[in-house]
Amino acid sequence: MNKKKLIVVVILILLLIVGWFGWNNLASPTKIALLNFQQFQTTSIIKANEDDFVDYEILSIDEFSQLKNYDFVLAFGMGLSISDEQREALQRTADKNIPIMVYAATNPENNICNLDSISKEMVSGYLANGNKRNYRNMARYIRQNIDKKTFFVTTPDSVVASASDVLYHLDDEAAFKTVSAYEEYLKQNNFFQEDGAKIAIVGGFNDPFSGNRENLDSLIVSLQNAGLNVYPIASVTKRLDFLKEIKPNAVIYHAHGRLAMGQADAAVEWLKERNIPLFAPLTLLQITEEWMNDPMGMFGGFMSQSVVMPELDGGIYPYVIYAQEMDEEGLYLFKAIPDRLRNFTQIVRNYVDLQKKKNAEKKISIYYFKGAGHETLTAQGLETVPSLYNLLKRLKLEGYKVDNLPATEQEFEQLLMAQGSVLNTYAEGAFDEYLKNGNPALIEKTEYESWVNQSLLKESYTDVVNTYGEAPGTYMSVTKEGKAYLAIARIELGNIALLPQPMAALGDDAFAIVHGAKEVPPHTYIGAYLWSQHAFKADALLHFGTHGSLEFTPQKQVALSSNDWPDRLVGSIPHFYYYTIGNIGESMMAKRRSYATIISYLTPPFMESKIRSQFKELQNKIQNYYKTDEPAQAKASLVVKKIAVEMGLHRELRLDSLLTHPYTTEEIERIENFAEEIANEKMTGELYTMGVPYAKDKIYSSVMAMSADPIAYGLAALDKQRRKVTDKQLKSKPFFTQHYLEPAKQLVNQVLKGKIVDSLFICQVAGVTNKDLAEANKILTPPKRGMAAFMQNLSKEEKSKIKSSSGGHPAWIPKTGEMPDGVKAKKAEMSKSKAKSKQPEYTQEQKDRARAIKEVERTIYNILNYKKALEESPEMEMQSILNALAGGYTSPSSGGDAIANPNAVPTGRNLYSINAEATPSEVAWDKGMTLVDATLQHYKKQHDKYPKKVSYTFWSSEFIESEGATIAQVLYMLGVEPVRDAFGRVSDIRLIPSETLGRPRLDVVVQTSGQFRDLAASRLALITQAVEMASSATNDKYENYVSSGATEIEHQLVEQGIPPKEARDMSTQRIFGGINGM
Repeated sequence: MNKKKLIVVVILILLLIVGWFGWNNLASPTKIALLNFQQFQTTSIIKANEDDFVDYEILSIDEFSQLKNYDFVLAFGMGLSISDEQREALQRTADKNIPIMVYAATNPENNICNLDSISKEMVSGYLANGNKRNYRNMARYIRQNIDKKTFFVTTPDSVVASASDVLYHLDDEAAFKTVSAYEEYLKQNNFFQEDGAKIAIVGGFNDPFSGNRENLDSLIVSLQNAGLNVYPIASVTKRLDFLKEIKPNAVIYHAHGRLAMGQADAAVEWLKERNIPLFAPLTLLQITEEWMNDPMGMFGGFMSQSVVMPELDGGIYPYVIYAQEMDEEGLYLFKAIPDRLRNFTQIVRNYVDLQKKKNAEKKISIYYFKGAGHETLTAQGLETVPSLYNLLKRLKLEGYKVDNLPATEQEFEQLLMAQGSVLNTYAEGAFDEYLKNGNPALIEKTEYESWVNQSLLKESYTDVVNTYGEAPGTYMSVTKEGKAYLAIARIELGNIALLPQPMAALGDDAFAIVHGAKEVPPHTYIGAYLWSQHAFKADALLHFGTHGSLEFTPQKQVALSSNDWPDRLVGSIPHFYYYTIGNIGESMMAKRRSYATIISYLTPPFMESKIRSQFKELQNKIQNYYKTDEPAQAKASLVVKKIAVEMGLHRELRLDSLLTHPYTTEEIERIENFAEEIANEKMTGELYTMGVPYAKDKIYSSVMAMSADPIAYGLAALDKQRRKVTDKQLKSKPFFTQHYLEPAKQLVNQVLKGKIVDSLFICQVAGVTNKDLAEANKILTPPKRGMAAFMQNLSKEEKSKIKSSSGGHPAWIPKTGEMPDGVKAKKAEMSKSKAKSKQPEYTQEQKDRARAIKEVERTIYNILNYKKALEESPEMEMQSILNALAGGYTSPSSGGDAIANPNAVPTGRNLYSINAEATPSEVAWDKGMTLVDATLQHYKKQHDKYPKKVSYTFWSSEFIESEGATIAQVLYMLGVEPVRDAFGRVSDIRLIPSETLGRPRLDVVVQTSGQFRDLAASRLALITQAVEMASSATNDKYENYVSSGATEIEHQLVEQGIPPKEARDMSTQRIFGGINGM
């Protein structure tokens, strides 16, 4: 090659290098990585981009190694859960001068950003005011000012404050600051209907001004087409203000957390005062196909925010109406599910109609439970026939058309037996008799199948036919004049229809059928519900008493689809359920799986057992034993033993029955404690009858049962801290009864007879000062977390600036817009002085003392409230049912029997559960550790060693009432403790160091009820994680039975032919229960 050609080649190479360098640094496309954003957020951001030279790519947190390939990394910090290694990788990326910003980090450790203050401010502003225009300009700003490109650049506009605290409509450019301006817009555009009810819409995952809003538009149009006036609200801090001005007939809350942030209790009181139902339909963050195939439907933290928290506000109908749909670009758009939206709109319409319709015109279907072949109706703790009769009489009194109601309760019961029976499948003779005299509704096959076509998916009914044959099947069917009919048991009393709930499956196992048969329901079951929908045309459904089988029919556990039986059988008829406070766990199944508004009823009244006299001789002989000199004690012990064996107490306490071998002093103490415990045991008396208050003596005994124990145990705990009593004394039941329980009963009796209760009296009883009371309140006040903690440290001016500022980022994040300078300074100051401003740390002894004081104070102050609540409950239940049937709001309430949770009375309220993500609570954790220590102490005393494995059974009601004390026990047995995040949720766990634990890590096995699994699936996952963590623990000071147990199981599985890898995975499985979808 000659010199001239070489020069040309060199020049060309240099030009290529310069060109490549120039292109790469001045003109090439800007690549932006989006990390940890929700799908709907990324859709809004990417869809808003109009620049060909800006490319977004979505990365998962597992793709950190690729961050170096991008010009800018933008991460969403809220909920960003990364390991220390991943966090270090993120920081290394920033240290290499690759522009990176973590926006809205809730964990300070994740607050990684290497942008200059101006760029950070601008990007934050665009995101905080996240409408389409701002997202579009954010892309342009990143290209010009962060990626520093020169060519193919469009100059970005400044941040435009997104509409906030406004009403909106179908025009995404329209926003209205006042209700009057919005209504004027509706009238001008012919949307307003003079006689139409007002429906307010609040909240939503997707901001109405971000572009990804087709689902919101669909709901607005659907409601308007149903003749309703729609008031969609885009606000966080002023939701309640808007609602008060609108005065809606109903509120639809796109739920994520509580309805009104910072005003939760005020919102509940307002809903109660205005008697406005609160609907809480569900939005799915998955595509429709994935949800349809998911047997759970929803679980974990998302379920807590979308289902559990709205229930605290009295929210009803966790009914799925939105899902996500992937478009041709692979982006996820929110879409309404057409049939779900149509049904939900009809549900809202039907509720509103209840508000307007006269009682005489309303048709009510009431379903009661009666076992196949049984003579009487059944409901937990309820005199069902008298209660149902009382309700019917009250309905008639309130103007409902209740025709031909028998004159007496006895005649009414005879009518139920004759016409409202549930027959066994083999009772052919009884069925023939029933056809003659039972007056069933005979539904011709073609009519039944027309109902099926309107209400069920084709595949669902195919399953029915494959299981039970063509309609009407062989059970409860008859052929007349060549036509096949399905016989539906029902009693029509004018506009009230009484229906016995048929068997949910055909078979002999009645318990399994009621509590979750795996099979699809038979024709008779389906027909009984479709009859109410299509033939009777009921305005409302009421399930009467705890509990039936509807909520246990297949499939999903929550967030039901149109392929799930409870969803289809309830249809669009407003559904109410009269349910005992004593079964809070299963009541959640009724709420979430059959969309029932719960109306709680009382348990039977409480009283002390009447068997103290049966132990009198035994207790006398025990006292003689204590008084006997040592040489004669053996003989006295044999006398005690003879009586104990005759009463069978030795079997309960696992003691020997050999009458020639005397019991030891310790064994006699156990017998004495057991006898005293049984003598003080609380029991329920006669069943409760709806509308009938407890007798005065039963109110007295119930209030005593609710009050005496908390006072006695609280005072005993205080005396123990003061070292006035010993552990040994408190473990003696007779001692506790004499020194604490009996005085507590006398105190309760004094208050019931008129003793004035004030702080001075409380202090005298507890032996504390007013200062002690105030300190106890301070210690037990939950610390402010997250945003609440930040707001607490702001001045009034700074708070007002936040409230008045705009913000249009996703609606489920508090809108703060541009952060005022003073607030920024305060935030920086808080970060620097984090250690100084930390919530005071209190010792366990201080916490225990505070709890004891507060328990005594709370109980004494509430003695008369308990009495009043029990007296008023029967009428409140009646009023609540009448109000529900009038389309009103049912106030929320926690559940559990009145002793376990006195806050459950008065009844007549809509029961709610607890937030599983916050369990075990701090109190439950302390209680769980105490119970484990006591259990192990007792076991070791008996066996001189620790157990290797401990078995637990999880029940939903116990979980709710104790806030997860059993979960706490399992974790502590494993030597693992909960880790709480900034919002108080138990989102992680960690090993307790072996030296701190002071004992071996003990293996566990857990059997869970289906109801517990449905309420707390995430807690089961946490326990599985804890087992894996404990089994992998190394260098422990004490033995690790979790690890040795896993190794032994693995070896056994391999010996049985399981592949080694699969055996290793199975070796740490410790939780067993029913499969999902059943």
